[in-house]
Amino acid sequence: MLRFPRLVPLALLATAQVFAQSGDRKGEVQEPLPAHIKVPPAPVRTPAEQAATFKLAPGFRVELVAADPLVGDPIALQFGPDGRLWVLEMRGYMPNADGTGEREPVAMVAVLTDTDRDGRYDQRKVFADKLIMPRALALVGDGLLVAEPPHLWFFRDTDGDGVADAKTEVASDYGDIKNPEHTANGLLWAMDNWIYSANHTVRFRWLGEGKFARDVTVTRGQWGITQDDNGRLYYNSNSDPLRHDPLPSAYLRRNPSFNATGANVSIVPSNLRIWPGRVTAGVNRGYRILDAEGKITSMTAASGPVVYRGALFPAEFRGDAFVPEPSANLIKRIRITAKDGALTGANAYEGTEFLTSTDERFRPVNLYNGPDGALYVVDLYRGILQHRIYMTSFLRQQVVERGLDKGIGLGRIWRIVPDGAPKAEFDSGLARASLAGLIAKLGDANGWVRDTAQRLLVEKRDPAVAPALRSAALDAKAPAFARLHALWALEGHGEALDRATVRAALADPDGRVVAAAVRLSERFLRPAESDPELIRLLAGLVASRPEPEVRLQLALSLGEAKGELAERALRDLVIAAGRQPLLADAVVSGLAGREYPLIEALLREPKAAERSGEVVRLAVSSILKSGRAPQIEQVMGIIGSPATPEWARIAMLAGVRHFLPKSPDGRAVPAYLPVEPKPLVALAARGDTVISPIAQQLLTQLRWPGKPGVAAAAKPLSPAEQAQFELGKTHFAGFCAACHQPNGQGLAGLAPSLVYSKWVLGDARILARIVLNGKTQENMVMPPWKAVLDDEKVAALLTFLRRSWGHDADPVTPAVVNEARQATAERQEPFTEPELQELTRTLRTRRRQ
Repeated sequence: MLRFPRLVPLALLATAQVFAQSGDRKGEVQEPLPAHIKVPPAPVRTPAEQAATFKLAPGFRVELVAADPLVGDPIALQFGPDGRLWVLEMRGYMPNADGTGEREPVAMVAVLTDTDRDGRYDQRKVFADKLIMPRALALVGDGLLVAEPPHLWFFRDTDGDGVADAKTEVASDYGDIKNPEHTANGLLWAMDNWIYSANHTVRFRWLGEGKFARDVTVTRGQWGITQDDNGRLYYNSNSDPLRHDPLPSAYLRRNPSFNATGANVSIVPSNLRIWPGRVTAGVNRGYRILDAEGKITSMTAASGPVVYRGALFPAEFRGDAFVPEPSANLIKRIRITAKDGALTGANAYEGTEFLTSTDERFRPVNLYNGPDGALYVVDLYRGILQHRIYMTSFLRQQVVERGLDKGIGLGRIWRIVPDGAPKAEFDSGLARASLAGLIAKLGDANGWVRDTAQRLLVEKRDPAVAPALRSAALDAKAPAFARLHALWALEGHGEALDRATVRAALADPDGRVVAAAVRLSERFLRPAESDPELIRLLAGLVASRPEPEVRLQLALSLGEAKGELAERALRDLVIAAGRQPLLADAVVSGLAGREYPLIEALLREPKAAERSGEVVRLAVSSILKSGRAPQIEQVMGIIGSPATPEWARIAMLAGVRHFLPKSPDGRAVPAYLPVEPKPLVALAARGDTVISPIAQQLLTQLRWPGKPGVAAAAKPLSPAEQAQFELGKTHFAGFCAACHQPNGQGLAGLAPSLVYSKWVLGDARILARIVLNGKTQENMVMPPWKAVLDDEKVAALLTFLRRSWGHDADPVTPAVVNEARQATAERQEPFTEPELQELTRTLRTRRRQ
């Protein structure tokens, strides 16, 4: 790639893209900055000089913990239970404006020690080196997980010299090295004892002896992942500051006909206002996103967030989220509040931020809770932040002219504490603690200590600890956190979690502990372990425990139990709390194939009218999406029956409307039913002024076999094509549904709708290229799948997309995918909308020739 001469005027960018960059968009004019915006210099500063550029919220100070040359290009860290700091150094990332040499094996994991215990690390040892663009690390068992896409490695030091000498591959599909801005990272050991990642669809679980289990999960965010005191996961994408999973994602796959809201739920608007402390000219597309002062006003590079869980900050900070924005050189605090179990966030400050810097090279890329309750900042101290794949000519000129490509290989770790806080003490004592000592730490005021103590107990897998953990889980004198973590530590020990402990925990005075006990009771609810008495205890909680977290978990867990007792409890729960946020989603997610009996049961209850409408609406939509003709006819029969209460009829008609798909531009498009909805037709002809017009409007968007004016159905799939379709359905659920949703409707700010998409129904060669290489659209980026899915899997996936949700496009063969793969073999960046439009015209012309 050509370099810009250092002194080329910026005005050239407005007239001719002579030195085009990968991030340039065809036809987009990159105007120079207005003359009144004066960009201050960005020299390489010493840590002391840099510290003077920080402005913090009143009452806080920042301290240096480690700095170059002790660390270089740090992107992630983890405190060990002995106080040592494990730092992942992404040396090699953008060593120059062209990214030349970034694939060299120069990255490493360094272990830092504070030998004199003065609160600053002073000794370094390289644990693992010769890595290429690593992304994440996690201490697990007797080793260290290290993400080096596409590999997830487990490193061990078998001879005790502090250097890794054994390496085992845990996964070979952990992301893709080709696009470092959009690939797997994170590796968070969460409260449920699964290890979660951002930007990846697999979670892992430590089994001991270097072995891990894996399970499909939803994809989460872009860079960084954290959890709160209840174990809920939080993450973000570059322009979307904070999302979370209000429901454990494993529940979302239970009902293939229902798109439950429960993951990737936004807490704040994607355009949440930010206030940088300096001109931010060195950002991509600064020519169109800066305000009159030359500053960005919303996030473009939101990075690894953290939910504060320590005891060092004032109490009102606990549970708030902190989000770093390295392109704006700031850290934002988002105040999180809960109402009826639903979380919302807002700026904690107006007109300023928790931390800003006037040093353009301050690049906070990850935040962590520490053993001492402090907030720790990973500062990738450098000028170049944007990867070459997305860098525009405008930004490259900023980099070269202002020397932002100089000063590579530096880095700092900062500690933020309230004024008056004691010096840093990194050693929590957990590494030397006995089993009894670890159990005692489950109630510590600092979340890091609780999490680490739980992890160590699970890793040790000592059967002798089970009785003490059971006692801790039921110790009413201990903090609620101690009982909560003790339950999950028991879960991590497998059979150590017994019925008696779960039953007793259901009576805990704290709703969070009760909710955990409800969730953990599921292993005793499934058919092989059916426990009627336990179900009766759960049913009793419907009336006795009104806490939102308890009721929401009951809605999820009762769906795992089959039988009259559980269904009656679900009915009562809906009647009592059907309007609680997400409760209807939780209920219907567990009803696959059993939606109709619940609808019937609710209609028989006069008390159901007040709070059951949302569950009925979603259950009806689920039945229609299932394509099960007998149940669809039953539902339509109730809609048309004179005996149906008006509230239920309106809710069920709303369910029909919810079933109708929409195109990506919001237009209503036809939906297909396997049978004629005769009762709905009769309702439309009834002639009343309220219901009939609704029915008439719905009928205009419904199609069914034999409906007058409807074109003949597409050619049926052959047996081989049908098998391919079914395989594609599985791949869609595993790789795509988390963003595009099971119904293909997408999620605002995350993924566009696929229903009646011009790309899905258009040229299959274009669609194959999109899946292989990814696609950008506004602020959304679809990751590439070429390294994960072979030609057969991609063809199956595309066939599913082109024959689902009323689509009738032709199936796709592996040969078509292979042709697209060969044509894009050297391409690393995702496609843009203009590129795809131009490619469509090119391929159409070739076909005519």
